[in-house]
Amino acid sequence: MKLRSLERPPLQPGLSRTLVLLHGYGADENDLLPLARELDPRLRTVSLQAPLSLGGAMRAWFNLTQDARGISFDADEARLGLLAATEAIEEIARTSPRPFLLGFSQGAAIALGVLLRRPDLPAGVISLSGVPPVLERQDLAPATSLRGLPVFAAHGTEDALLPIELGRNLRSELQRLGLEVEWHEYPMGHMVVPEEIEDAAKWFARKL
Repeated sequence: MKLRSLERPPLQPGLSRTLVLLHGYGADENDLLPLARELDPRLRTVSLQAPLSLGGAMRAWFNLTQDARGISFDADEARLGLLAATEAIEEIARTSPRPFLLGFSQGAAIALGVLLRRPDLPAGVISLSGVPPVLERQDLAPATSLRGLPVFAAHGTEDALLPIELGRNLRSELQRLGLEVEWHEYPMGHMVVPEEIEDAAKWFARKL
């Protein structure tokens, strides 16, 4: 499945690197574009459109169902979304090796899934209000290839949609797998705040 995307050239010269954006559930490929400029105006940016339509401009990497028990989804459909994203990032990496990935919410789960399955593809991941990727243990790359991979992960302590405990569990799981996780919490809901992007930009500058 070939995904549609939006590409934005660097605003400033001096850095030959690409940032791939993976939007959240119900958003589209335009949603995260302003964040790339705030991280580093020298970045080439490619924003992927998730494969599923929810009507109008709203898209998703996989469908979600919410009831009294919480949020549920079809694992096979989620893996198809991850596969589509992986194929798109493979294509990007052919001309711009080792791109960085930035995902929000469901898009963060997809970005982390790509990193954990194919650590040879991205240089690192910025996970904003993310949740654990839909992966079984056999889907993971060997532990030796995951050790030290850089992840910036942030979550809101007031997030009613994806409670902070989910983010903390994600942090612990990534650390258990040997990844190098920089963790931040902010007094916010399911959103992005300027302080978060400022911290992500500092992390990004150290990883270039």
